[in-house]
Amino acid sequence: MNKKVLAFVFDGKRFLALRNNPDDPAHGGDFWFTVTGSVEDREKENEAVMREVKEETGLEVKEIFNLNWSSVYSWGGQDHSEANVIAFVKKGAPKMNEEHVGFEWLSLKDFVNRIKWEADKNVLKNVLEKGIKKERFFKEKRTEDYRK
Repeated sequence: MNKKVLAFVFDGKRFLALRNNPDDPAHGGDFWFTVTGSVEDREKENEAVMREVKEETGLEVKEIFNLNWSSVYSWGGQDHSEANVIAFVKKGAPKMNEEHVGFEWLSLKDFVNRIKWEADKNVLKNVLEKGIKKERFFKEKRTEDYRK
């Protein structure tokens, strides 16, 4: 199973929404999302978060808050396990790489409304609302299994 991270990038006031590059099918199409990526060999999850945020946005991660929430899903003929975190970053203008063609800094409400999210957006909003205060919505580790 491919181990991945999903980082909700937060600058202390707003969340970063990234528009996927629609010309690159490897990234799933034309939609708004956040930073994701695989954990590389011998890399710890937090190291992967810092690397992926830096690679995809150029922003420096100050702190990582694990949301106690993950998912398992199938994509590209492979199963993936993805841990969800909030990456608190230093304020600044993101620098896009080839994976993205645009960005917006958004309020929590606008971010949740903007991004592609297959699960319950109310749960996402509640998780992030608590997470930015470094509190956990899920007291025990929760894994959503989206494999069919």
